[in-house]
Amino acid sequence: MAEPVETVLKQIGPSSSSDVVAELVRRSGLKPATARQRVSRAGGEVRKLSGITLPRNARFLYLQNDYGSPRFWSSLAHALIEARSALGFAIAALRQQGGIIPARQFPIICGSPVRQKKHLSADLVLERLEAAGLVEQAAVPGVGYCVALKQESEFYGHRAPELQARLIAEGILLGALRDWLRKLGFTSYNVASTRTGDDLPRVGTFAWDLAGPSYLAPLIRSTRKGDIKPGFIVGDVILGPEITSAGSSAFIRKCTTLRALRNIGPCLQYLVADRFDREAFKALRASGIVATTPALLFGEEVAEALRDLISVLTEAAYTSLDVDKFEELFASLSRIEGAANQLRGTLFEFMVADIMRKAVPGEISMNRRLMAPDGKSAEIDVLTVIPSHEITCIECKGYSPRSIIPDELFKRWLHHNVPTAYKHICNHPDWRNLNVRFEFWTTAPVSDEMHTLYEAAKAQIKASRYTIELKGPPDVLGACLNTHNASLVDAYEKHFLFPDHTIPPVQKPRPELSSAEDAGKGG
Repeated sequence: MAEPVETVLKQIGPSSSSDVVAELVRRSGLKPATARQRVSRAGGEVRKLSGITLPRNARFLYLQNDYGSPRFWSSLAHALIEARSALGFAIAALRQQGGIIPARQFPIICGSPVRQKKHLSADLVLERLEAAGLVEQAAVPGVGYCVALKQESEFYGHRAPELQARLIAEGILLGALRDWLRKLGFTSYNVASTRTGDDLPRVGTFAWDLAGPSYLAPLIRSTRKGDIKPGFIVGDVILGPEITSAGSSAFIRKCTTLRALRNIGPCLQYLVADRFDREAFKALRASGIVATTPALLFGEEVAEALRDLISVLTEAAYTSLDVDKFEELFASLSRIEGAANQLRGTLFEFMVADIMRKAVPGEISMNRRLMAPDGKSAEIDVLTVIPSHEITCIECKGYSPRSIIPDELFKRWLHHNVPTAYKHICNHPDWRNLNVRFEFWTTAPVSDEMHTLYEAAKAQIKASRYTIELKGPPDVLGACLNTHNASLVDAYEKHFLFPDHTIPPVQKPRPELSSAEDAGKGG
């Protein structure tokens, strides 16, 4: 027969020990002191979460098979938020984000300041969550180091394509939002910044997805000396699942704490998401926050294109890119400043992966991060492995044909990515004895100086170690033509060739004829 505490936890789920005591008193008529003794002596499947203490020395209780489940995280976040613990807001925010985010974005989403007196900093919140075994940092292919709720190791690889696609879509949305704000005069034109830059946007003691000073009349203040002090426009974006009341709590906490700072001017705060549940929307509006959607800001066409982009890129990671659908999305989103360049680079990576799938009989993967024994890491855009034979690491640069590949990008590939990835391969039990190739695929030329550097490096590398190869625009075009895929060739011609450069009809593959057309042609 199960213990009373175990029976209660099976019915009400993971809970604070205070709630379990109250439930035992209500059900069994026990005195509180007796109920507390039973909770403290509980055994069997009952577990106490270590490293986390609730008010009045209460502990968080759960059954072993509930650990890491949705109701475990929901109940833990609720208990911690009820206790006004910064850890609870961070857990709720992580759950809203699907349980995993890039590590550099943790200070944005957790609801805690980067640094502020009498507040736990974002770094300290993360440290305590890790010490309690609730979150961990893991390298995720195509994304880099991420902070995630404790999960099985397979979880990270499974979520990688969707996470990467969502980050691309959110980056485009942030670009559109920044452009919209500065064109309307909400923020200074050249000062507004987004999280996609080198440094996270900061206003006051908090980090944001987008922030910029504002000189709109309702937001400015005059100092005693007569100087004008600007206010700020700050906000975050979250695409994907519906925003819940718990999921919005960290953002609300961040906004209300910012307003309490004396030396910060008035702030207009917003949260952009695909949709909000009723309670979250009411809580955000009651807190004086603008809660809005991409559809309301930019129209349903753009909103739908962003949703479709996430779907198309996620699917492409498992199969192949739907080039025709991507072209439709490109047409819808390329009006947004900076989106065309980002989409062009993303398109090229998937095109190269498709080319390799058709060209080699091996395993093809994208955005693999390889770590050397010295701790350095290098991201490989497209990795092909032919078992017992060869491994090829491809760097993809999908630039406009009018551009020249920046020298620093080529140097980093040659001097950092290649040696770092090679060290990883040499220590990999299944790869160490394979032939190794490193290739740099580009749709724009490299400078003469970089071409000379490449030739010198190629001559110095011993064939027994690895080989390097630079594939310029003519080589890439030839690889596209060899696929005999009309959609792929059309996409390359449209986005990576000069407008007056057309592929001769005799070289360009025709779409496959239907059986009726083929029969008619034969007759």
